[in-house]
Amino acid sequence: MSFGFSAVQNGMKSSVVAAEPRLIANSTSGKLVITSPVSKALNLAPGEYLAFVNNIPALEKAVIERIPDVVAFAEENGIDINTAEGQNEIIEKCTVWAIYKGIAKKDKTGNSVLVSDRWSKDDKIAYINGHKEELVEKLRDVLVERNDGNDGDVDTLAEFIDVEDIETPKVPEFIGAKTATTSNATGVGCQLNVTDTAIWNQLKSDMKDKTAENRVFEVKLKDAIKTTINNGYENVDVTAYPIEFLTDEPKIVRGDK
Repeated sequence: MSFGFSAVQNGMKSSVVAAEPRLIANSTSGKLVITSPVSKALNLAPGEYLAFVNNIPALEKAVIERIPDVVAFAEENGIDINTAEGQNEIIEKCTVWAIYKGIAKKDKTGNSVLVSDRWSKDDKIAYINGHKEELVEKLRDVLVERNDGNDGDVDTLAEFIDVEDIETPKVPEFIGAKTATTSNATGVGCQLNVTDTAIWNQLKSDMKDKTAENRVFEVKLKDAIKTTINNGYENVDVTAYPIEFLTDEPKIVRGDK
């Protein structure tokens, strides 16, 4: 048998390779983390998107329509399905979340939906420094006006370029939250972070102080499910992995060195 080769990241910790498949709703507001086995299963690299699905809409419909399985579940668990409290309890107990690799959004004609890329101030400064000549040529009239009406060479006029003058490029918009990593590692199989305050709040909805603990979920990699996501133009089949609550852990407070 013959297998392809992949670059090995220098200094990779063995603990990363042996990590358990986990999704962590961090104590930091909005921060979610997936471990390396999860990103590998999702074929997810830094800069790509992590998205969530749940069965809440279907559950709400089932409760309203009094589906036999839901009625039976309520009776077995002593829940009064005819009260708002009982209905909420059924939905809470039966809710299942899953994660999948985010897909690109499309418009009604099938073209990619484009949005402005997110550039920090430092990104824009770096762009200005690397593209002085073309920016001065493009903005010459504005820059001359800022220089009290005086023309000048590229370096002189470039001093008057403002970060607000920089138009960030258009990139495809995706369903989900963009992933990042705190290490220098690249490619599939890194521990990844995302910021999604809405999902973070929902995953911690029953906690009085959401910033006091890390909520840890097991990602059920052996229980992959196929589901359909609409990208705005058509339905796309995706593979999703259910997550199951595991434990709440106190956040680690690091002392000053």
